[in-house]
Amino acid sequence: MVSDEPKIVGKATVRDAAEALTWLQSHAKTAVALGIDTLLAWSPKGGRARDDALRRRYGGNSIVAQNSLYSSMTLNGAIVAKRLGLLIYESHPKLLLRVSGENAISELYQDALASSGADHEGDAIVAAWCAAMGHNRKWIVNLFSDLEDDIELVMPGARYPWFEGL
Repeated sequence: MVSDEPKIVGKATVRDAAEALTWLQSHAKTAVALGIDTLLAWSPKGGRARDDALRRRYGGNSIVAQNSLYSSMTLNGAIVAKRLGLLIYESHPKLLLRVSGENAISELYQDALASSGADHEGDAIVAAWCAAMGHNRKWIVNLFSDLEDDIELVMPGARYPWFEGL
């Protein structure tokens, strides 16, 4: 039986974008896409329609405005996305874990959290999962194109796969 679940080929927690790029280069020959927990679309209005739609649909406080995020998340993620040269997929790991009902993702997240003690590695695994689901067309909703918004993509062609329509 062939599984639809992505295979984890490597994982690491790094200090900054430079270390991330160095680590990712070792996987560049086999990688086809990158899932990333960062803002891959910026809005001149200070907010994003997809974030508003996610807040309305699911509630909670894990969806924060782009202007209130720390620079390491927004800038380092954008640097990696622009320099790597792979297809890029945005994700929202904490929200996805809370609302999707995907047990396999939750297990992978919990395993990563137990081994590293920090949620960054778990978030990265969930982001990779989202990229695999979007790249393999298991999730066909693309929040970048399925919602009207005044955004500028950090990386042309970036996608934001989601498991259901909003």
